[in-house]
Amino acid sequence: MLKVGLGFSMLSDSYKAGVQSAREAVSKSGDPSFTIVFNTLDYDPWAVFKGVKEAVKDSRIIGATSKGIIVYDDIFLKGIGVLTIRGDELNVKTFALEESKIDDIEKGEKTGEFLLESGIKRGTVIIFFANGFIDPYKMLLGLYNTMGPEFSYIGSGNEGNIRNQCAFKYTERGVNEGLLVAAVIEGIDISIALSHGFTVSGDPLVITETNKNRIVEIDGIPALDAYAKRLNKDSDINLLSHMFLHPLGFPNLSGDYIIRDPMDINPDKSISFPIEIPKGAVGYVMKGWINNLIKSSGDTARRAIQKVKDPQFALIIDCISRHSLMKKKFKMELEAIRNSMGADIPVLGMLSWGEIGSQDSAPMSHNKTTVVAVAGEKIEDMEEIRKDTNIQTLSADLSILHEIASLSYSGSFKRFSEDAIEKTIRLFGARRSALLEKTSGGYRLLSCWGFKNLDEILGMLDKENSRSITFYLGECGKYGALYLEKDKPIDDRERRIYAIFAKRLEDVFDTVEILRRRDTAEKNLRRLSLTDELTGIHNRRGFMMLARQHLRLSKRLKKRSILMYMDVDNMKWINDNLGHSTGDEALIEVASILRKTFRKSDVLARIGGDEFVFLGLETEKNNPGILVERIRRKLDARNSKKTSLYPLSLSIGLVVYDPDSPVSLRDLIEEADKRMYQEKMAKKNLAQING
Repeated sequence: MLKVGLGFSMLSDSYKAGVQSAREAVSKSGDPSFTIVFNTLDYDPWAVFKGVKEAVKDSRIIGATSKGIIVYDDIFLKGIGVLTIRGDELNVKTFALEESKIDDIEKGEKTGEFLLESGIKRGTVIIFFANGFIDPYKMLLGLYNTMGPEFSYIGSGNEGNIRNQCAFKYTERGVNEGLLVAAVIEGIDISIALSHGFTVSGDPLVITETNKNRIVEIDGIPALDAYAKRLNKDSDINLLSHMFLHPLGFPNLSGDYIIRDPMDINPDKSISFPIEIPKGAVGYVMKGWINNLIKSSGDTARRAIQKVKDPQFALIIDCISRHSLMKKKFKMELEAIRNSMGADIPVLGMLSWGEIGSQDSAPMSHNKTTVVAVAGEKIEDMEEIRKDTNIQTLSADLSILHEIASLSYSGSFKRFSEDAIEKTIRLFGARRSALLEKTSGGYRLLSCWGFKNLDEILGMLDKENSRSITFYLGECGKYGALYLEKDKPIDDRERRIYAIFAKRLEDVFDTVEILRRRDTAEKNLRRLSLTDELTGIHNRRGFMMLARQHLRLSKRLKKRSILMYMDVDNMKWINDNLGHSTGDEALIEVASILRKTFRKSDVLARIGGDEFVFLGLETEKNNPGILVERIRRKLDARNSKKTSLYPLSLSIGLVVYDPDSPVSLRDLIEEADKRMYQEKMAKKNLAQING
């Protein structure tokens, strides 16, 4: 049997207010096993904790600061609320994560691993994180990967004290200034429901460009212009006030929408959101009417309380943006919640910066949403409640198909796979899911939800049952596999939709393969277009492209470069007397000698039938005299071999590029060619004299 107490104080002194609110709660519950604390930003958190701790003694504690706290059916912008719970079967474990260099998924996993050390196998997780310092989606992914669907999830981001720039949170160990606090509870059932009350306005839109938590483009134009067009307003900074009532909505399985609330307009016309929105997502501009928002919150409370009997208390996580939007009418929302639950149930809540609530057993992060959790004894037979729930199947199917169509390859397999898994969770309510890529050695894990490693996933692929399904992607599974698992049996309608989703994944993999083939072909074509087919060194086109880059480097480094124009002597005699195949062998041999003579960073090419050109930076060990001598020695060594049917020699024209007196590449080549011709004529004249 649980005993619950709720206390509240508006005393100005932080310590005294903590003592007063906690003692009031304890007077109703007795010495508590578990305590929840919410206080506004006006109070010194260390003094609040000291006062609360004095009253609740050895109780486990979790709590957070907020701009406003909810007590019963009222909102207070100054005050401290304390909920105490006493129960012999109540088991609670808390955890606080300070600053950490691990990524946000690992933060969630670390939190889950610590909570599971308590031995609790099922229950409820309450979590508060520092808004702006952690990605809630990734953190929740890590938490769920560790803890799974046996737990319900509720919580929020919390706002920092403006003076201290810190979001304060509590456990029984003290005040936490770090990233998050969490508690896992068993011994009481907690039913969670959520809603926002916004409706679709207009046609779907596509997020075409993003940068982290900023939407850069919508429908291929600047995000602000697209938003303004949808709202029929001028694209200016004042548009934010209109966007406040028109957030973006992204479809989920129930035909409802996850809300993403615009936070700021940037100078480049991008729009900032509290959570990253994936490129390619299909959503809608939403419309909010105050009366609808109020009604939806009342309906949320009704759904939550219907799932339990003998309700003991309720927690409310309500978006601070809803409070700002409704102003004085916000109290009407709280009254609607109260009327749905009854006047006698203790209610404690807070205004949040990002709401966490379970949907289809998975923890999701929301904006502009009301989350209601009611503690009591779980009702097992929910058939009548399910009948009363208005599931818009057709709308859901259409929404899902929109999202499936939006799935695309962004150039990153990591981004694509994360987007795919996110959709299996959000659209299909997957208990566990995984996307695998086929490799030559087996499978590579692209992304997963609810699994710890690849081996665990592989053990499930061929164990299909009524609650799971595996799609092998591509012919004979050549691309990989998609695994989906739910808490309940999968019906025929769902299987059809999942098959469409799997086909879309196949299409993406097909596209990737085409892109890879095209890329390989282009690389080969590019290589062939820049490479001399006979010798394997660069051709004229390749030389001209690389040489221009080289001269720019030479100019930037203020270092001289050497250009050589080389012509193979007596090539006509070799071709005429020994055949063109021998002539080709001679050219290949010359190219090999030159390749061994120069550095890999130098530019070497065959630019004509028997003409070669070299360009490289001048150094102490790479000056004109040394280079020419090196070529002569290698040719002499080759010619000294008795197996040679003919001698090889080169006529060389050499020029130096001076970055202080730059000339064009064309002029350099012409001058080197002229000097090469002069050397060739000198050789012929000498041969005639000696002959």
